[in-house]
Amino acid sequence: MDNSAKMLVFDLPNTPMKRDLMLMEAILGKLLEAPEPLLNAPGIAQRLNTDHTVIHHHLHLLQDKGWVAEGENGFWRLTNAGHDYLEGSPEQGISLKSLG
Repeated sequence: MDNSAKMLVFDLPNTPMKRDLMLMEAILGKLLEAPEPLLNAPGIAQRLNTDHTVIHHHLHLLQDKGWVAEGENGFWRLTNAGHDYLEGSPEQGISLKSLG
């Protein structure tokens, strides 16, 4: 394999699923402002004009933090910790920006 063939590997578009902190906050916001207590990934994706697979990945990241929980049939809700984060609860002292 010559050097040009090796370089092609590095020239391919890099499309890994990366964490987007602003999107995570937007998801939390959509869950908070929704008139119904539960939303599914496609519903959140539609509200944010984003692909539902990206939303689903970020919902799982938020679930890792305990800020959202998945209910039956793929519907998601804010947890008490998620509400605390959005309210800026001083005793929590948490921020998505501290994750990076």
